[in-house]
Amino acid sequence: MNTYQKRTAVLLLSFFVYLSLPARIFPAPLKGRGVWANPRDAGQTEASVAAFAEQLAAAHINTVIMEFKSSGGLSWPSRKFPEAVLPAYRNFDLPAILIRECHKRSIAVHAWFFDFAEGADSFVAKTHPEWRALSPAGKPTSDEILRGSPYRMSWMCPARRPGYTDQWLIPVIAEFVEMYEVDAIHHDYVRYPGDLAPDTYCFCDYCLQHLPEYAYYLSPTFPEKPLLPAAFDRPHLEAHWEKSSRILPSNWDQYSREMKSRFLLTGSSFPGGNHDLDYFFYEYRIHYVLEFVRQVYETVKKIRPNIEVSAAVFKNPLQSGRFIGQDWRRFAPWVHYAMPMDYRSHFSGDHETYLALLAETVRLQKAWAQDFAHLWIGVATIGIYDEERQPLQRLMRLMRDESSPPAALSADFGLVANKIRPVNPELHAALAKFLENGQDRAAVRQKLEEFLANLPASYVPPEKFVRTLQAVRDQQAEGIVIFSAGGLRSAGLWEAVGKFFSSSQ
Repeated sequence: MNTYQKRTAVLLLSFFVYLSLPARIFPAPLKGRGVWANPRDAGQTEASVAAFAEQLAAAHINTVIMEFKSSGGLSWPSRKFPEAVLPAYRNFDLPAILIRECHKRSIAVHAWFFDFAEGADSFVAKTHPEWRALSPAGKPTSDEILRGSPYRMSWMCPARRPGYTDQWLIPVIAEFVEMYEVDAIHHDYVRYPGDLAPDTYCFCDYCLQHLPEYAYYLSPTFPEKPLLPAAFDRPHLEAHWEKSSRILPSNWDQYSREMKSRFLLTGSSFPGGNHDLDYFFYEYRIHYVLEFVRQVYETVKKIRPNIEVSAAVFKNPLQSGRFIGQDWRRFAPWVHYAMPMDYRSHFSGDHETYLALLAETVRLQKAWAQDFAHLWIGVATIGIYDEERQPLQRLMRLMRDESSPPAALSADFGLVANKIRPVNPELHAALAKFLENGQDRAAVRQKLEEFLANLPASYVPPEKFVRTLQAVRDQQAEGIVIFSAGGLRSAGLWEAVGKFFSSSQ
């Protein structure tokens, strides 16, 4: 073998070795490097918005998902819905400035909308209470109690027509697309409420009437006839399903709201049969969430044909379909980017358990999202530092309770004392002194509040969050989206994220 042949053989061998190496050694570039952001992150001046865009670029972010419709109102100077505009944005055009500054830096902007979640005191919730989702007792979600406190959200009914969906939400989104050259519309809260009573909503008047029509529980042609099979001649009662089109009881009109609601959720297709009507209840909710997603897509595409759509969704579409009407596998025809929220706060266990479950979940999501153009995995600073934050938060609650004795703080202080001492010796000394004499509670509380608001990087180690990002990348994810810009700031993670994304290009 001559020298040329030897060199060729070595090159070929090197090439095949390269191909055989694990993907983790040569991972594919992250096409999506995104972050969710709040208007507060960008500020309310042109200079602050430009500085925010520059910070995104420095961290190698190529997509920002900015909240423009929250549960409280709109963060742009809407001409069609001025009453819903938050005061700070009546004369400040945040979307126009943000889009301009981000596009200068090749950063895409997705307009983030809280879809069916309104604040209890929002303009639309107060002016159109008839659009709210209702419980079997006829009460809105804002009447619920969650963890001992009033629940301050008024979820709106996705199904009602005319109603919130077609009279308010879709027109609001359409106006935004007409006004701004945004790259994508981003859905959030595109579902029914799930954090307090997932089987309780919606039983508004519209749904009580239309769910039976949707599932064909009654023949409009023969509303008084039972339309049951002439003979029940099969071994199983439910085997006669195709001949029966009357499921509602004959005295349906005399049922109270609670009785109707209970029947529609827990009733049977046949008297004495399996309790199977919950299937239709869940499918009805999934159907109307899908209808909204489809209608938004068709509406915005008519206005701006090149626009895309993204959506923040829960991690498991089978579970979220059952509990909140969000089977996001079915979004694919009308949503380009699936962004499952794989936050640690959505899993059980410690951080190591989370990393293992995160990798497992991403593998499943790649199959569930196979019909989407893009799958970008959502991770969050929330929960990553539970071990570091929670003792401080418990200390804060005790400090705010004037009746709590100093000794009540000792256990939690013991968990974090050695971490606080090197990064904030003044706070450490103040807490230790308070435990001794119980004096200066207000001053110590203020120091603790300031520390919690801006935890130093040496207290919340950046490598802990970077390991989360790496766990996603190891699964060959196309993109990662971080919740949120404010969380990166408060945890001092911008630099670490920038280094990670820089190495992922």
